[in-house]
Amino acid sequence: MSEPRKSEPSVDSGREAGDGRPAKVEQRERRDTKRGRAAGRGGLELFGVTFNEGNARTSPVTGVELVVVRELAAIVAATPYTAQEPTDERVQHSATVVQAFAAQGSVLPAPVGVVFRSRDAVVRWLELHYVALSDALSFVDDRVVGRVHVYRPGKPVDEETGSDLASVAAETLRELRRSAVATVPLRVEQITGIVLSAAFLVEQELWKDFASKVEETRTRVPNVRLELTGPWPPYDFVQMQFGS
Repeated sequence: MSEPRKSEPSVDSGREAGDGRPAKVEQRERRDTKRGRAAGRGGLELFGVTFNEGNARTSPVTGVELVVVRELAAIVAATPYTAQEPTDERVQHSATVVQAFAAQGSVLPAPVGVVFRSRDAVVRWLELHYVALSDALSFVDDRVVGRVHVYRPGKPVDEETGSDLASVAAETLRELRRSAVATVPLRVEQITGIVLSAAFLVEQELWKDFASKVEETRTRVPNVRLELTGPWPPYDFVQMQFGS
């Protein structure tokens, strides 16, 4: 489960200076932020957002907790309030956390390395975007993502080019779209611009049927390879935007 993940309704963190708070509060937060940076503590890393199950839900990952606002819960862990580089180790840890929570229910994955200065900042962000986040979770609820890649076996230079490859990919992905709730293009053929890889949002209960359809299609196109990965959390169907 190491395929690179892309985290894409569109929300903003509301963390810009002067976002409706009194000047004294802003000054105090700036002092607290500076102290936190100097001490290397005080931040909360955001992994995603999920539904809160009556505050009875427990974290499946040690060191990870939930910040709850009504029916929503931010999945967070304590971390220094500093810039977080998306290293391979950090990306893998984030994926592990998201997968663990996705096994319990719907999750909107956050981009790797998002850090809030405090618990209060997380609460404000959840409150500010409560409706958008709730709608997004409802949209992906009980749905999973499958990524389908179409390529030609052989030399790397030949794997992703050619009108014949583009033609097979167009027909194949068009057919698979009928079995999905939504689809997002991931990669296109260099000459024709036709999609060669796509992410499909599929009803969880129909995942096996979708996988069988990919396998059935694979047997009909012997000179082209079809690769299905998943089921993934909805990385490709969630986009969170955060202020500086």
